[in-house]
Amino acid sequence: MILRRLAQNLKEQNWTAISIEFVLLVLGVFLGIQVANWNEARLEDRRAHDFLERLSNDLDQELASIDKRSAYVGRSIAYGEAALGWAEDGRLADGSAWQTVLSFAQASRILPYSPVDSTYQEMRSAGELGLVRDTALRTALTEYFVSGTFARADYILKFNPEYRRLVRGLTPYRIGRHIATQCFDLAVVEHRDCAAPVDEAVALGVLRKYTDHPQLVAELNFWMDSAHQIVDILRIQRATCVELKRSIDTALGRSPKTDTP
Repeated sequence: MILRRLAQNLKEQNWTAISIEFVLLVLGVFLGIQVANWNEARLEDRRAHDFLERLSNDLDQELASIDKRSAYVGRSIAYGEAALGWAEDGRLADGSAWQTVLSFAQASRILPYSPVDSTYQEMRSAGELGLVRDTALRTALTEYFVSGTFARADYILKFNPEYRRLVRGLTPYRIGRHIATQCFDLAVVEHRDCAAPVDEAVALGVLRKYTDHPQLVAELNFWMDSAHQIVDILRIQRATCVELKRSIDTALGRSPKTDTP
């Protein structure tokens, strides 16, 4: 309509009307661009908010994962130290040969850690990290998921100790299956109390097999040292995760939760 009137006014050389129509045309184009930009910015803000919401939820899962693994490895350490009590000092765990056999076996359990990073990796692969306009927060995300504690300590957080293979190979099959099915719940990844499948004399014979092996005790020592390092690294990872979640929740306009390990 404006273009038709502008053409007519040009034909009639109505310069006043031409000026008005031209200003209206430019103003209309300008406003159209501004509205389009506003809509695009609004959609980007919405996407950024949604990504931050998902990242915050991922970090909730991350904290739960770290806590579960810390407790799990801590339980392996307790069993391993009880086993070393027999290997080094002849002390039976709880005064029982069976409980000591169980300690040797349960000390071999591992639960490797990997970060909960699906949302971050999706943003990264789609080139959407720029949606996080806070430079410090964007840097913190990269440091946590790409170059942080996990990246530097990946080799030990996913460590599969030689002790695990040795002790399971030395444990009689019937006893090993009993421990796997009665002393551990694979569905929820938890230890549980269980009765002894053999008498104390048989259990004592198994213990002697363990300590007679030329490498087993040395590998148990190495695994215990590594397991303590895993727990220490997870503690650092947890503290970093808590700080990152606080930053994200602040960006979302939430009051950060008080977290206690």
